[in-house]
Amino acid sequence: MEMEKKNLAIIILAVVLAASGVGNIILGISAGAVKAPEKKNVLRDADPESGGPAVLDPVDSWDSVSNDVIRHICDNLWYYDLYDPDFALEMRLAAEYPSWNADMTELTVILKEDVYFHDGTLFTAEAIKFTFDRITYFINVTGTLDPDTSHLADPSSLFFDMKGNPILNKTVINSDYSVTFVLNKPNGIFIPLLSYDACAILSSESTSATEYLELGTDILVGTGPFEFVHYIAGEELKFKRFDLYWGPATYWEEVIWVYYPDTLTANNAMLGKEVDYLGNPLTSLIPTFQADSDMTFVNLNTSTIYRYWGINNRKINNINVRKAIAYAYNYTYYIEVIRLGFMIRAHQFLPPGFPYYDASFKAPHYDTAIARQAMLDACAELGLDAGGLTAAAVGASATNDANWAAKNFFSYKVLEHEGWSTGIEMNMAFANDLDRIGITLTPDIMDWETYIDVSTHNEDRLELFHTGWGPDYLDPFNMIEPLLNNMSSANHLQLQDDKIMGWLVEYEETDPLDTATRADLLYKIQNRALNELYVELAVANDMVMIVHDARLQEVCYNVQDNYWIRDCYFAPS
Repeated sequence: MEMEKKNLAIIILAVVLAASGVGNIILGISAGAVKAPEKKNVLRDADPESGGPAVLDPVDSWDSVSNDVIRHICDNLWYYDLYDPDFALEMRLAAEYPSWNADMTELTVILKEDVYFHDGTLFTAEAIKFTFDRITYFINVTGTLDPDTSHLADPSSLFFDMKGNPILNKTVINSDYSVTFVLNKPNGIFIPLLSYDACAILSSESTSATEYLELGTDILVGTGPFEFVHYIAGEELKFKRFDLYWGPATYWEEVIWVYYPDTLTANNAMLGKEVDYLGNPLTSLIPTFQADSDMTFVNLNTSTIYRYWGINNRKINNINVRKAIAYAYNYTYYIEVIRLGFMIRAHQFLPPGFPYYDASFKAPHYDTAIARQAMLDACAELGLDAGGLTAAAVGASATNDANWAAKNFFSYKVLEHEGWSTGIEMNMAFANDLDRIGITLTPDIMDWETYIDVSTHNEDRLELFHTGWGPDYLDPFNMIEPLLNNMSSANHLQLQDDKIMGWLVEYEETDPLDTATRADLLYKIQNRALNELYVELAVANDMVMIVHDARLQEVCYNVQDNYWIRDCYFAPS
């Protein structure tokens, strides 16, 4: 069974887009002294094929843009309060926080009343059972999914535990406004899992139980603040306000997300005040945005996107060699020079602001003396001739530096695709760093299609590779488990470590209220992975940056970079 498989192609694409300065979201409106309330929000993407939503059906959604769409049309039982720095769970269709039975195998949820779907049907417990029975079908727990007419839901692995068993056994209706989820065994991440957009509640009157909703032709029906109007590929996606929405009144009557042909055009639209909101603006234009008194520029100085250098632990299987690589890398050069300072150093899998983030935890740093000593230790273990070399840092002895550069103890390939200017710069700098410890690094160059295929399906070709990672839901398990689980299809590190596996299983089964045990397990997992086994290089976290019309109020800034416009509005002139 595939475990916790994230769409790495999407993540890698995000790396490329971020490197080129591509923003995601624009709230658009016609320029003018008075803004008409009927023209509101516009989504812009530099590439219509990559910037628009990939799917419309929640159960099949795993890319952030599709989730941004679904989040405004549908409700989950609960979601995170995106205005809260601590991301407290906010009840949506649930009337109150759910309750466990004594052995944590049954979760009972009391539901809101007087809630309506966009098709006019009344929301009841029946919709909960329908939605989760539908999820069970599309992740093929039933074994009845026809591969000739459908496919396994993209985020299906989220609904299975560490050992490949389905988390949910069945959904039971207790009354019109009460349901119980019966689990196959205790699972401490089930409540956060239900906050993920794939668990959005759908109307059984307007949704097929066995066919996916098709983007561009079908209509998504939920209970959210906006009704879905249409999606025209390469042009626009449109919402309209749902006047029977159960929640707070929404200012926007209409939402239009428009696709722009390229990044510069979108940024120029913001500069020309043709639009109201731009996510992730071009870094070269940030001073211009900041200088305009009609605009507000915000940099949250972090995000939940984690960048790292992956190491194929099966191929590079000596711990001291991996340690040497981890200490030889110049992290500051990557952040300050290659990424122009628009990132922060990451020292762990978890980003700042994330649950259980420990600011005292530190991963390896740039220190060529430590790196060279690790290489000397590796040479002693492997019987390699390191005669005449010392562990002195770069610059201490020109002769020693030259002797290290002349050595070629190991040769590795680093992943690269054609036309990736930032990637080329990163790889050249990495090669220079490794040359100082006797390792030769050469680019494994391929076209984009091959690059995506290798990145997601061909671990045997991977040796060293740069990529990014982000959470589906805000629990550390979702950041760490896919990368380190022996059974995970996202285990591109090719790690096989029984200790880490045991701790992950223990974490998954720990009561979420037992924060002390969870914190201890997370420390042990991260310390073993990063400071004992050196499975990868923790490099940086992105920054969430936004520019918008200065009149736009209650904008939802959050390090998760989840788009949420229900509560924002234009202040009167």
